[in-house]
Amino acid sequence: MERVDCLTMRGLIVEFLLLLTALTSQSLAQALPSIPEPAKDPFVGKWKANADKSRALYKANAHTSQPLYNDAPGSDGLQTLSRDGDYLISSYRMFDGDHRDRMRCDGVLHPVEPPRQMSCTYLATNRIEGVTVVPNSNLLTFYWTREVSPDGQEMTFWLYLDKARKKMESVWVRDRVK
Repeated sequence: MERVDCLTMRGLIVEFLLLLTALTSQSLAQALPSIPEPAKDPFVGKWKANADKSRALYKANAHTSQPLYNDAPGSDGLQTLSRDGDYLISSYRMFDGDHRDRMRCDGVLHPVEPPRQMSCTYLATNRIEGVTVVPNSNLLTFYWTREVSPDGQEMTFWLYLDKARKKMESVWVRDRVK
């Protein structure tokens, strides 16, 4: 009789663990927003810098002594965001030339050019949080949040110096180009 009780108990434990696994994976899938389809991604489009709404705690980037991209020589203040499958592509011009960041928003650090690593995650369809690591600059790490307004006409980019997102370096605002 004792052997049957032990087998029954094992069976119940296995059933419980399977149920717990199923419930946990379902709740995790519901908790994490999926990447929107490219045609429905509010970030996709052409964006123009709005210098009147943008501000920096430092006129020049405190770490590189280079101007913010709104003021950068040779910058037209435009940024184009597009999608290539699960990748969000950011194309823009800076003081050192044209850039094209290919970000996969899956929460994992991926290499991007120039030598940097970026990670991003969609928190909502219109909000992304990310991290940029610059390995050739004493391992500088920047934390950022990018959000498109509910009407889809304004994108705000907050840049922080700390993981808790309390020490803000700058806020960049861009208006959608029609």
